[in-house]
Amino acid sequence: MKTTLIACLFFATPISAVADWPQWRGPDRNGVASADAKLPDVLPEDYVPTKKWEFTGVPSDHYGGHGSVIGSDGNVFLSVVWHRDETTETRAINGDVLSKLGYRGTSSLPEDIRTKMETDRINLSRRLRGTALDEWAQKWVEDHIDPKTQLSLGSWIISRFKKGKAAISLKDFDTLRKAPKEFANQAEMEEWVRAQELEEGVADQVIAAVPNTKKVADDVVLSLDAETGEETWRFQVPGYPSGRGSSSTPAMVDGKIYAALSENLYCVDAINGKEVWRSPLTGRKGPASSPLVSGGKVFLQQNLLTAFDGATGEEVWKNKEVKGTNQSPAIWNGIVLCNSSKQLIGVDAQTGATTWAVDGGGDGTPVVNGDHVIVSSKVEGKNLIAYQLTAEGPKQLWVKDFLARRYGSSPVIHDGHVYHLGSDRHLCIELKSGEIKWERKASSSISSPLVVNDKLLVYENRGGFAHIISADPAEYRSLGRAKVGALYCASPALVGSDLFLRTKESVACFGFE
Repeated sequence: MKTTLIACLFFATPISAVADWPQWRGPDRNGVASADAKLPDVLPEDYVPTKKWEFTGVPSDHYGGHGSVIGSDGNVFLSVVWHRDETTETRAINGDVLSKLGYRGTSSLPEDIRTKMETDRINLSRRLRGTALDEWAQKWVEDHIDPKTQLSLGSWIISRFKKGKAAISLKDFDTLRKAPKEFANQAEMEEWVRAQELEEGVADQVIAAVPNTKKVADDVVLSLDAETGEETWRFQVPGYPSGRGSSSTPAMVDGKIYAALSENLYCVDAINGKEVWRSPLTGRKGPASSPLVSGGKVFLQQNLLTAFDGATGEEVWKNKEVKGTNQSPAIWNGIVLCNSSKQLIGVDAQTGATTWAVDGGGDGTPVVNGDHVIVSSKVEGKNLIAYQLTAEGPKQLWVKDFLARRYGSSPVIHDGHVYHLGSDRHLCIELKSGEIKWERKASSSISSPLVVNDKLLVYENRGGFAHIISADPAEYRSLGRAKVGALYCASPALVGSDLFLRTKESVACFGFE
C-alpha cells in the first residue's frame, strides 16, 4: 500500500498525551468530545485547514463501506471489509448490474401507480422535450407520488420519463431480478438472458453490463500513526464480500481493538495487530453496527442483539427481539439501549432479557446524557423522541416529526439542549420542554455531528465541508466552514485540535490550530 504523507508538521502537544476518541461517537458514545479537545472560535472566510497527512488507497462505499475512524493511544484505527474485483469464469446479474442498468426498488409504489407510470412513459408525446418535459415530469411526480416517496424515488421517476421508451421497463427488471444467483460461464448467462423475451435491445444491454469479474474481500483492521499517518500494522484475513453495508466502526478498550467485519467479530491486540480471538457472526453478514464494549462484554446488533465475552469471544447471549444491523447500541445503568427496526428496546446487559420497549426504530444510535436518551426514528410523526430514563422504564418527554429521506444521523445533547444536525436540517431543541429554539434547512443528512466547548462540528454538502456552528440556543450562528472532502456517510473524530476522517479513498488528518 502506498502512503502519501502531506505536510507532516511539528505538534506542540503529542496526540498520545491528549484524550482519545476510542469508539463510535467518541469517549462516551454520544458525540461529546473530551474537554481538552478544541476547535477554533471562528474560521475566516478563506480558511484552509492544514492537511497534516493523508493515507491513500483505502476503498469506500461498495468496496469499503462507510465506517468511521477512531483515535486512541497515539494511533488511528479503521476496520474495513476491503473488496476487490477478480477475473472469473462465472457471471452474475446482481444488484450492481441492475443499478448500472437504471433499476431502483419500487416496493413503496402501489401497483396502480407503477402501471400508470409505465403507461405514461411509453405514451409520451415526441414533441414534449427539454424544459417542457422537465416541468411535466415534475408535476407528474407531485400529482401521483406521496411526499415521503418523492424524496427517495422522485428524481429516478423523472429520469425514466426523460429516457422515454429507451428506459428498461419495470416488467423486464422484475424478470432480471429472478435470475439465478450465478451462471457457470458467459455462454450460460447469455443463453438465459436471451430466453427471457425481454423488450427489443434490452438483452444486449444486460449482457454488456455483466462484468467478467466478481467481488472478493478481506477483513482488515488498519492502524496508522496519528502524528505521521504511517501504517504501524495491518490485520488482514480472508473475508466475505458483504458490500457497502459493512460500515462498522471499531472500538478500542484496554489495549484491544474490537471490530465487526464480514463474517466475524474480531479482537486484535492494539500494539501489534495480532489476533486475540474471533467469533462468528450469526446474524447478517457485514453489519454496520459498531461494537459497544462495557462490563467485560462486547455488544453488537447483527439483526439480533448479541453479547460476547470480551476476553474470549464466546457468545454469552442473544436477544432476537432487537432487529436491524445499521444501528449501534448504547448503555445506561446496566441496560443496553437499542434502536431496533421498529422500537427503542432496553435489554438487561447481564441476562439479555428485554426489560422494556417503547416508540422508536431507525438507523441512528440512541444518545445518552445523564438520565436522558434521544433517539432519531423512522416512525411516522415521531422522527425525534426524547425520553427520561427511570428504573421503571423510559418516560416520553416530547416528540418531533419532519419529512426526510434518511433519519440515520444521531444527535448530540449539550448544556440542556438537543442538537439534531441531520435529516437535511439543523435543529436546536430545549431538552426539558421540547421547545424548538432554532431550525434551519441544511445539506447534512447521514453523518453524525460532534460537540466540544460550545461548538458543534458537522459535515455539509455530502462531506465536502466541515461546518462549525455555535452551540448556542439563543441564535443560530455559523462560525465558518472548512473544505475537507470527507466521506459523507462516515463521521469525524476529534483528538486535541486534530480532525481525523475518511475520504472517498483515504484516511486524513486535518489540523484546526
